[in-house]
This record gives sequence, C-alpha cells and structure tokens, in this order.
Amino acid sequence: MSLWKLLTAAYDSSGNSAKVRIDKATSSLQTIDYAHHEVHGGSTFMYAQAPDLAINNVRDIQITTPNTTKWAHLTVEVATESETDVYFYENVTINTAGTADTIRNMNRNSATTTTLTIKRIDNTSLANANADTAVAGANTLWRQIIGAGKNSGSFNHDTEMVLKQNEDYCLRFIANAAGYVNYFLRWYEHTDHN
Repeated sequence: MSLWKLLTAAYDSSGNSAKVRIDKATSSLQTIDYAHHEVHGGSTFMYAQAPDLAINNVRDIQITTPNTTKWAHLTVEVATESETDVYFYENVTINTAGTADTIRNMNRNSATTTTLTIKRIDNTSLANANADTAVAGANTLWRQIIGAGKNSGSFNHDTEMVLKQNEDYCLRFIANAAGYVNYFLRWYEHTDHN
C-alpha cells in the first residue's frame, strides 16, 4: 500500500476505508472523539434535574439496565448549593419504584430511545430511602461529599463507566444542608464487539 494512500484514508480492522478530512482554512485533520460520534449517531441520552432538597432529605435515581449486550457508557456531573453526600451503588434492591422522568436523545433529530429505565424517588430520611431502595449488600462504586456546610461544590465523573447488563443501580443524594442539587447524567449505548 502506498504512503499516499495511507495518508489520505483511514482503515478499520476489516480493511474498509474512508477519506481523511482536512480543514481547508487551517489544513488541520478533522476528527471527533467516539462519545461525540455517538451523539451524531443518535445513541447518546441525557437526564438532568435540579431538585431543592431540605436538610436530611434523600433523592435516589434508580437505574435499571436491560439484559442485552448494548451497554450504557455513563458519565455524571453534579453541582450542589450546599453540602451533599453523593453515592453511586451497584446491585441495589428496588423495593418501591420511583417516578419515571423524560430522558432525551442528545441528537434531537433522532427517534431512538434509551434501553435504560431511570426513575427518581424522594424521601425525608435515609431510613425511608433504604426501605425504598435498599443498598445493604450493594457495591459502593464511588462516594463524594460535594460542598461544605452551606457552601456549594461540584463533581464531574467524566470518565465513562460501562454499566453492567441486567443490573440495578442507585445514584443517591443526601442533603447534609438544605439546597439545590443539580445533576446531569449522560450516556451512550453501544454493543461491545470484543
């Protein structure tokens, strides 16, 4: 294969090629990362809210993945008005299902819908939250304390976490002080080809 052919085309593992694109103004190679590609492909979704939690209130986001090999690659962003404990649990027991909210496709021209089930449930105490979404015996994947007292804070888990298929998760917010909790979940769904 000639050097010119290698420089002007990209090849996948099967030998299929596509032309490499160069910007006319800057002569720079034009690429996008894989997560951005998934937005264009219509398989990236978002779920965001900003509840105002009273002190000691708990909001749980219950996430259920389907039993398929189309896996969710999840990132999470959180910003709080005041101190909030945030936990992400795997293998929880959902005893009381929460309320389903609208999940949006990030490509607004796509009619593709998510394979995940996401519901929210609010409680006035941690004991009540544990009765609805039991985390005893669950895996704590990560925990963050965001903010301090009445001071705000933020957290960005921008490295993708590939969720396990056929599993229940809980993203839990516990208000150590009253205030708004802004969260933004983004994921694309992709069938692994290993």
